[in-house]
Amino acid sequence: MSLTIALNNALTGLRVNQSALAVTSSNLANINNANYSRKVLLQETQVIAGVGAGVTADTIRRNVNTLIQRDFREETTTLASIQTESNYLNRIQQMFGSVANKNSVGDLIDKFNASLENLGSSPEISSNYFTSVNNGSILAQRIRDMANTVQSERIRADQEIKLAVDDIEQQLAIIAEINGTIPGQTALGLPTGDLEDKRDQAIDKLAEYMDIQYFQTDKNQVNVLTKTGHTLISGSFKADLSFRQTTLITANETYPAVLDGIHLNAGGNASAANDITSSITSGKLGALFKARDTILPSMTNQLDQMSEKLRDQVNRIHNRGANTPIGLGTGALDPATMLGSRSFPNTAQAMTIGSDVNMVLLDSSGAMVGGMGTIAAGATTPAAVQASINGFLGANGSASFDANGRLQIKLNSNVKLAFKDTGATTNGGDSVIQYDADGDTVLEDYNGFSNFFGLNDFFVTPQLSTTVPAVEGQGIQTGISSGIVVRQDMIDSPSNISRGSLSGTPPNYTLGPGNNDVALQLAAVFEQNHTFNSVANGPDTTSTTISGYAGVMLSYSATTAQAAENSLSFQTSLTGDLQVKMQNESGVNMDEELANMVIFQNAYNAAARVIQITGEMLDTVIELA
Repeated sequence: MSLTIALNNALTGLRVNQSALAVTSSNLANINNANYSRKVLLQETQVIAGVGAGVTADTIRRNVNTLIQRDFREETTTLASIQTESNYLNRIQQMFGSVANKNSVGDLIDKFNASLENLGSSPEISSNYFTSVNNGSILAQRIRDMANTVQSERIRADQEIKLAVDDIEQQLAIIAEINGTIPGQTALGLPTGDLEDKRDQAIDKLAEYMDIQYFQTDKNQVNVLTKTGHTLISGSFKADLSFRQTTLITANETYPAVLDGIHLNAGGNASAANDITSSITSGKLGALFKARDTILPSMTNQLDQMSEKLRDQVNRIHNRGANTPIGLGTGALDPATMLGSRSFPNTAQAMTIGSDVNMVLLDSSGAMVGGMGTIAAGATTPAAVQASINGFLGANGSASFDANGRLQIKLNSNVKLAFKDTGATTNGGDSVIQYDADGDTVLEDYNGFSNFFGLNDFFVTPQLSTTVPAVEGQGIQTGISSGIVVRQDMIDSPSNISRGSLSGTPPNYTLGPGNNDVALQLAAVFEQNHTFNSVANGPDTTSTTISGYAGVMLSYSATTAQAAENSLSFQTSLTGDLQVKMQNESGVNMDEELANMVIFQNAYNAAARVIQITGEMLDTVIELA
């Protein structure tokens, strides 16, 4: 009886050590597999009728520290968020350039300023006109390029969101499938460690994209939820995530009005009720939404504000000038010599002119043609102003409103029209126009008659969605940086740039060849401080020059990008340390496995020796019998 027990014990030892060697060989085979966790064969004493009967292999357990694993996943989520945000900030920083970059927008503003100063100093040199217009065009082009780059980055973020959602769907499908398989494997007594490794790999990938919480059930399944409690995985059930990618994004398109978010179990009917975007605050996905809907729009707002100040301040002075184009003819198909940029949906709307506005016609040498006309101060309407101009022009031209409600003036080919405000000298001589341009029933003040109508603008800013330009107080200003341009007729004929205003005493005016007051005032615009409002997720309210604000934007961008780099460096180190700790816990150690192999081999040999000796003893018993 004792020999039989010894033989049975030895046989169990053979089987268990054989299984242990198989587990060890699997560990060694996966020594370079970062997604593999070390497996350990648990052994227990086999007891039959209260008596030890050898050893039995209980189960193959993964050697994983779940607490460190959970910490690692949380830090992975943070790392992916900071890394994604840092990538976008760095690309924006490259767009702004550096302080040493002589082609930055601030330097281009200074070049434009310098060319205007040269024009003011030497208006008789024709090349100064070309240089001023050309530098203005280069500046506008650079601003447009920057604005379009921001929108391109928003499109990139939107595309990356779509790719992320598709990958999240794949990882959720893997987790749900494994959750459905593991209970059956366990019931059959089959190991599930490798399936759990694959499931962990999917959860790790999921944690890179979004902040999640999860727990393991008594069936060894893992249920996954968003940080705010929306169920993504419950057993073998998988939630459905959907996202509609946008192929074109403009500055006026925002979430959730136009751009889409993440919808949970929408079933093709996306709505605010199944939108869970707000619950995704971290991870790569959270950072992509932040870039698309917060960081990049902030850059657009900064560029728009700078463009608005540049446009309005330059146009205000440029409209004082009398150097408007020579008439192109008054035929029905002839283009307007002067085309206003402000649209009047109702030309009968009330407006008030603060002081008289004088009108004169000039020939190509700047001498008056005929007498002076006057638009009287007081209450009036755009239609009445148009009628006054039309009456003054007589046979020399005509004034009307185009299809977009803009004042257009056509002149005979041998004259040009100039306006002279008679406002207070403290206001630069500009007449103050009172008009409700935004439809809020509150009258706004606008400086300069010609400037109000936009008859002699330098910069124009077409709207993104219509052909009506955005001007001061009219229409939404968001996105104007992507459309700011120098007026086309000045690009075609740089001599049309205003360099001087009418001089003389009413009713006798002239525009002499040496008149340069407007050019000097244009240059002075860039030396004056202007108030720039605070921008959400951008610079605070500041008073500085237009060029100075370009520097503020650059500085803010550089500071934000550097802060993200510092956070990224710290988070990378922290996550790396946790990964090392996790690998030390769950990774395969070759020395340890080789040592175990020797132990299991010796145990196997010892069990085999016991069987051999027990067999010899049984043979002896049989011989004695």
